[in-house]
Amino acid sequence: MDGVIQRLPDPLINKIAAGEVIERPASVLKELAENSLDAGATRLEISLEAGGKNYLQVLDDGVGMSPEDARLALERHATSKLSRFEDLEALETMGFRGEALPSIASVSRLELQTRRLKDREGLRIRVSNGEIKDISPVGCAPGTRITVRNLFFSTPVRRKFLTSNRNELRHCISMLRRMALARPELELLILADGEELHDWRATDREGRIVQLFGSDMPTRLIPVEYKDSGIRVSGLVGKINTFRRSHGDQYLFVNGRPITSRVINHAVFSAYGHTLERDQVPFYALFLEVDPQRLDVNVHPTKKEVRFEDEHYLHRSVNTAVIRALSDRSVRNFDLDPQGRGVEPGLTVARPGAADTPAATEQDRSGERFPARQSAGSGRVIQGDFEPAASRYSRQDNLFASPSQNREAEEGMRTFLDSAARARERFSGEGRVQGDEPFLPTDRGGRSPFFQLHKTYLFAEVEKGVVIIDQHAAHERILYERCLDSMHKHNGSSQRLLFPVDLPLDGEDLLLFEEVMPRFFEMGFEMAMRGETVTLTGLPADLRKVSPEGLVQEILDQYRIFSSRMPDPLEAMAASVACKAAIKAGQALNDVEIRSLLDDLFACRQPFTCPHGRPVVINLGLGELDRRFGRS
Repeated sequence: MDGVIQRLPDPLINKIAAGEVIERPASVLKELAENSLDAGATRLEISLEAGGKNYLQVLDDGVGMSPEDARLALERHATSKLSRFEDLEALETMGFRGEALPSIASVSRLELQTRRLKDREGLRIRVSNGEIKDISPVGCAPGTRITVRNLFFSTPVRRKFLTSNRNELRHCISMLRRMALARPELELLILADGEELHDWRATDREGRIVQLFGSDMPTRLIPVEYKDSGIRVSGLVGKINTFRRSHGDQYLFVNGRPITSRVINHAVFSAYGHTLERDQVPFYALFLEVDPQRLDVNVHPTKKEVRFEDEHYLHRSVNTAVIRALSDRSVRNFDLDPQGRGVEPGLTVARPGAADTPAATEQDRSGERFPARQSAGSGRVIQGDFEPAASRYSRQDNLFASPSQNREAEEGMRTFLDSAARARERFSGEGRVQGDEPFLPTDRGGRSPFFQLHKTYLFAEVEKGVVIIDQHAAHERILYERCLDSMHKHNGSSQRLLFPVDLPLDGEDLLLFEEVMPRFFEMGFEMAMRGETVTLTGLPADLRKVSPEGLVQEILDQYRIFSSRMPDPLEAMAASVACKAAIKAGQALNDVEIRSLLDDLFACRQPFTCPHGRPVVINLGLGELDRRFGRS
């Protein structure tokens, strides 16, 4: 059959291109703001409504365009950034493809106003669904104003995949924060639904850090400065009191362009060595200056990734830069104290990854977040004095029971607990231990029926073997189900704090908090919001032993992680609170606490996995032990 292959019409081509470049309002904002920077803008005024879905406007003070250029800018592959192939190998501008404006105009109602300083009047072009509807002169200030209305109105399937207004606004603010950090000399005014959200004035790099992250942030960062052949690394990396449980505060720029890179991420994280736990991420803002001919920025539709000529060399350079920044500081400046108070001056920090001091015992190493270490020179040994590290979960061959074995473990544990309860009743009238602690049965050898290993795992003998329980994962499961029930029933009980606690939040966290605040109330939190500060006056009863300092911040960090994995926001919120509030690995428990934990665990609807999906209970049967010891 003839004529099967056809040329696509231009409107369809533009919509396909928009699918590659325009994902959400933040994508539109990024393209328009980068065009403004390439036009020499020093000030951007950005207005958003409904998170940018209904209305998005970027006003700049750049050089503007002539009427001819303005018309041409709305055609595909029309750009001022390239004129020959060699230019593509040495790009220094943010944009270069000439696809952004026509792609945006094909899925929205777009209006462009522009004027050069030397022109007496400007030009206005109105486009709807990719078709130019009107071109007329207009009076306007020098620069360019682009307004985008009703994004994806002509592609309703795309529009329905956009998230809530608040979430789309968070994506826009996150993108602008990165741009502001890369260009501290740029002035940014951001309006959301008619209200001023941020007014970031032109400043230097340290001033921008204060604007974005708070006045105390510079004291929590360490400067990085490193030069090698063909590369310069500068910026800031976080001290230990900037470690968080979720990604988001990692900012990387190559020749002023914000990008993401697993290679550089690994280089930074590995530089921290043993000071960084597996699920912790540090703050960093790194600026790389690389010869444009040694990288390729034309590898991703939105230009958020680049390809480096020599990734091994890049990894080594960034890793060396961060290691030098960390190891050239005294302990006092490095702030090993998580509260930022510092420790005794005059002590030196070993280079991250240094070997443990021989004087440190195995007990020292297992019980501290930061083991005893000493520098390669004559530095004195420093002893960490911090809460224990969370246990590293690793999958062991042949240890995880099948579901049927899990049921056996549950039945065995229930039998064990029931028999213990009967023994308690039988002997409650005699032989009770004096004091506050209730009587617990013991085995025939006079030992406790429970055994805690390395303050992390709980062992209990059952009829067909032994049950091993991860105490942190068990408590997570308990708190998760309780929090979930409280939110479903809207009846969380609260414990008032003796003194209110103020918890400051930055712009992006504040937007997320406003989104999930009703969930906090349903679980039993008592709080009020004043400006950018949350005042905490009460905690859920199950969280009464949790330190309120930084609590909301850490729950929000966890929520970012869980909300990407769990479609139900209630489940994500419950998992976030449970992860923060659960007892930790390394925390000693007495027999009464262990018994209570086990009772509560096996009263759960699903006692065998934590909210992360990791196992809580391992049943090690006698058959498995016999096999391993060659008895069967």
